[in-house]
Amino acid sequence: MALLIMQTAPVSAVELTITEPVVKGLEVTLSASLSASSNYYLQGALRAQSSSKYFGETKNRQGSWIDYVSSPDKDYIVSNFFLTEIIESTWSGKLSLRYKTDDTNYFGPGLYDLKLRRYTGNSTSSAGESNTLTITLTEPLPTLTPTQPPVTPTPSATQAPTSTPDPSALPSLRPSLLPSPKISPSAVATVAGTTTEIDLSSFGRTTAPSIQSKVSIPRMEPGLRYDRLRQVLVIGGGISLFFAASYIAYQKYLLRRKVEA
Repeated sequence: MALLIMQTAPVSAVELTITEPVVKGLEVTLSASLSASSNYYLQGALRAQSSSKYFGETKNRQGSWIDYVSSPDKDYIVSNFFLTEIIESTWSGKLSLRYKTDDTNYFGPGLYDLKLRRYTGNSTSSAGESNTLTITLTEPLPTLTPTQPPVTPTPSATQAPTSTPDPSALPSLRPSLLPSPKISPSAVATVAGTTTEIDLSSFGRTTAPSIQSKVSIPRMEPGLRYDRLRQVLVIGGGISLFFAASYIAYQKYLLRRKVEA
């Protein structure tokens, strides 16, 4: 009885390897090699060793930078990820990754893990990963500029401008008449026994000098000046008569004394 032994061809395992990472500023370049029977779509990933969150961007064959996506759909993978070109079950080439210092998963200078993930394009899940390399990123975190609130100018006390009074607007001081003393039209003076009657009817009829504003001096009418002059003459004449009568009475008094002596 003969036994039929069937032999199956060995299935080669898919192997993705990365080497020689070079960090220059915000960009990382590396060498990658793939052993497989079909092409794969590749996506790079960076992660701080103190974190579980991946980040970074991978440049595809069209020269576009594609953000890391943890759960991409099939169309997104086929349209954006880097595609290998398998020749005789192998492929090798250069890939470029970069990062942003304002990424929330970048924690500043330190050690970071770097790897590649491969996708078939027929599933949303990763078909495997490359080995992991440790690299040092040195770019500092961006300096946050504190936002200062707008300065509100403090209103200064505004002094009211000192205005020069308009002379025409000042109230004019009206001349006020002083009360005239009540003097009898005639007064009787007795000097040394001699009685003399003096006419003082116009005495005391003068008006008090008018108080004029320093700013505006009203002009005096001609009639007013004549009345003022007449009043002065009357007063002067009355005073003269009074002194004349007093002198005559005094002379009579002296004469009588002389006669009696």
